[in-house]
Amino acid sequence: RSGIIQIWLNRDYSQYALAKGRSDLELATWNPADRMRLYIRQDIASQIWNYGLAPTTPAEVLQDPTEGKYVLLSADVVFDASQANPVTLNAPRSLAFANNGTMYVADSRNHRVLHLDANGNILNEWGTYADGVGVPVGNGTFNEPWGIAVGPDGSVYVTDTWNHRVQKFTRDGRFVKAWGVFGQGETPDAFYGPRGLAVDAEGRVYVTDTGNKRIVVFDADGNFITQFGGAGFDPGLFDEPVGIAIDRNGTVYVNDTWNQRIQTFVPVENENALVFLPDKQWDVFGWFGQSLDNKPFIAVNDDLHVFITDPEGYRVIEFDQNGEVVRVWGDFGDSY
Repeated sequence: RSGIIQIWLNRDYSQYALAKGRSDLELATWNPADRMRLYIRQDIASQIWNYGLAPTTPAEVLQDPTEGKYVLLSADVVFDASQANPVTLNAPRSLAFANNGTMYVADSRNHRVLHLDANGNILNEWGTYADGVGVPVGNGTFNEPWGIAVGPDGSVYVTDTWNHRVQKFTRDGRFVKAWGVFGQGETPDAFYGPRGLAVDAEGRVYVTDTGNKRIVVFDADGNFITQFGGAGFDPGLFDEPVGIAIDRNGTVYVNDTWNQRIQTFVPVENENALVFLPDKQWDVFGWFGQSLDNKPFIAVNDDLHVFITDPEGYRVIEFDQNGEVVRVWGDFGDSY
């Protein structure tokens, strides 16, 4: 600690370098973090910071809207390797339910899709690894599937994230078609690490093209319909969109992750074209990290309550339709 204090106060790296067994520490090679902040109480700062003639005005302290909203919840069902019919998962990202109550899971780092019944028994699984470089990409192969959704007809759609494409399957896992290539958004199907996926009541497929900071909408056969978004902070723009959900009214909800907010969009038919207009947005007191791996997903129930994951906060946050926190649950650990 004293070595860090010497760096902070005097830019003297010798004590810390000695403790770490390094000889190359200097200002140019000292990179402790991408972000560093020093917080000083306003009343203390006003005593030692004598610049300016105006008195110090205390800044408004941001209140954590999740305070007092925590509840204890236990899992109703757990699917893992410890049960009688074990389910071995590796970084599962997203899940989707079929009309018959069965569940599809994007088992990301096992590069497969699992189809489970309501008790967690495996009904089917499909997928093998392919990265398009060392292993040729084929139909039904994956490189970290992240998003998964079920269409009105039971078709299963998967974002094959690092193969930069979407794949469509029948309900029993038979390949139907794929679309998408790696790109910077030059064309509607030029994806850069697509993550989230949703299908509306009309069968339209919504893809969060995360790296290109947009949402792209296709019909059930992969034909382009429209797109919206772009890089930025203004309403309707994104920085790392990931999770996506659609409510019973057709409103689209997007996790605008690095802008730390949720945005909603309303579909409007405009001269035979479908457009999505920014509607509501609210801040998320979470999603503080910029990890490329821990990404939040989102769901909306019939009461229009919105549920998001906060991976680095080890919790789930529930909002009402106006963005007010209803309750929060979860903590770090492996218990249920």
